[in-house]
This record gives sequence, structure tokens and C-alpha cells, in this order.
Amino acid sequence: MEVAQLRALAMIRQEGSFTKAAARLHVSQPALSQQIKGLEHELGTPLFVRQGRRIALTPAGEVAVARASQALYQLQQLQHEINELLTLERGQVRIGTSDTICLYLLPRLVQRFRHAYPQIDIHLTNRPSQEVIALLRAGTIDFGIVTLPVQGQGLETSYLCDRQDVAVCAPDYPMEQTSHSATDLPLAELIHYPLLLLEQGTTSRAFLDQLFTQAGVVPHALELGSIEVLKRYAEIQLGLAIVPEMAVQHELATGRLRSFALPWVPARAIGLVTLRDQPQSPAAERFLSLLHESFLDNGS
Repeated sequence: MEVAQLRALAMIRQEGSFTKAAARLHVSQPALSQQIKGLEHELGTPLFVRQGRRIALTPAGEVAVARASQALYQLQQLQHEINELLTLERGQVRIGTSDTICLYLLPRLVQRFRHAYPQIDIHLTNRPSQEVIALLRAGTIDFGIVTLPVQGQGLETSYLCDRQDVAVCAPDYPMEQTSHSATDLPLAELIHYPLLLLEQGTTSRAFLDQLFTQAGVVPHALELGSIEVLKRYAEIQLGLAIVPEMAVQHELATGRLRSFALPWVPARAIGLVTLRDQPQSPAAERFLSLLHESFLDNGS
């Protein structure tokens, strides 16, 4: 059964004549008749009967026309919806990423995308990197933005930018072990101060703990649940917080915090992770295009 046959059936019913239907469909009458004969053969029953110079639908023809009309309408809706997807008039983008990236890297990009494509739904899921990979494999998200490297078969990654941690404190925090003009803080000096660190179980804390262990250092730390809380506690002089530099740009610019580079903490790469050979939706493709443009514009 072909779409052309269904269109022919519906048009004959509408026009009440093979001749008029053929003209409307821009085909010859013999070709139209052949389409109907083929359909009748496939269904195993006549669909039309002649009543003098007129034609009428058989009971089977009435059922066939009703179903054909429904099928043609559904096909029209399908074409319309696909066109909306291709022209970004509808669709969704499903992103998995960490709290840090979601809070400090993506807001302006999401805002830009929403303004350009308000009909597209955006779903952001905040999870640690390994959970993002699991969501990607399960088909729950279209792509992830994670700390690299990630391991696993069937994954493709691409670099976006670096994440560099710094130590921050209140501008007037007493730094007896450090020169007032110092811009970096060696680990040997850092351990003399009370530290504000993310709680155990986070990827960032595990990364720092590995560095402390390699150096044979056991830090004196107050553990907190989020970077925003770390910043707030640093502002009220409860210690030095180790946070991503991207998370304190506003506080540094307004003088609410002072920062120190940590030469003993290597930068970590942030990148995009997708499933190999998995095509993206038009909406996701456009978001990824803007994502890469954004980091290129920022010199990353």
C-alpha cells in the first residue's frame, strides 16, 4: 500500500469523479485507475461501484476512505513536526554536567540559546562526571560536559577549556605565613592555614586529596557542601577556600575575595562527551555549535 494510492482514493471521494481527481492530482486518468485497481487487489475487495455516470463507494470503500484520510492527516502532521524540528521551531536539548559547570560556565550560553530558540526545551541534569557517563549510555541525555579524561568504550570527547583551582580568602584575612604581595601559595604555606574544602565524595575533593596524599600532607579542613558556601565562609574569614577560578570572578572583581594561584595544583580539562556514531537532534547540534563558538570566542 502506497501513499499515492491513499491520496488517489481520498481525492476520488472528494471529487466524485476519476477524471476530476486525476486532474487535481496531475496524473492521467488511466494511471489513477491503475492505482485504485492495485489498492483493490491488495485489499481483496472493490472500493467503488458505478451508478450510471456516477461512482459510489462500496462499504469497504467507505472504511478505506476514512482510514486513508486519517493516515494522510497523520502523514501531514509528521511532515509538519519534522519540519519544525529541522527549523528549530520545536525539540529539546538534554545536557548532563556537574554543578560547577552548570553554575559557572553554562548560564550565559543557555540564556543565549533560549533567547534565540524559545520553542526548544532545555533539560539540565547535574551529576558527577561518572554519573553523567551512565546517563549518556542510558540515553537519558544527548551529551555531557565533564572533567576529562573519561574512560569507556564507544565514547568520544573533545576539549573545551581548562579548570584551574585557586585559594581565596577575605581581603583582610590574617596571612602571617605569607607575604602581603604574594600571588601564589605553595602547599608548604597553605597547610599552615585552616582550609575550607568540599566534602568527601565529590570529584573535586578526591582530586585534592590525591595531591595531599602524594605530598604527605593531612590538611586541617572545614568540609562544606557547595562552592557557594565555601565562598561565603571565606568571606567571613573562616579560612582559605580552594575553589575553581571560574567560580569567583565576580567576587575577585568586586574585591570581596582575594585569590592565590596554586602552582602545585594542575589544571584539569573540561570537555564534551558523546556516544560514538550517535547522531544528535537538530536542536542539540545547534546548542553544540554555540557551545564551541562560545569557547572559541573566549580564547579557550
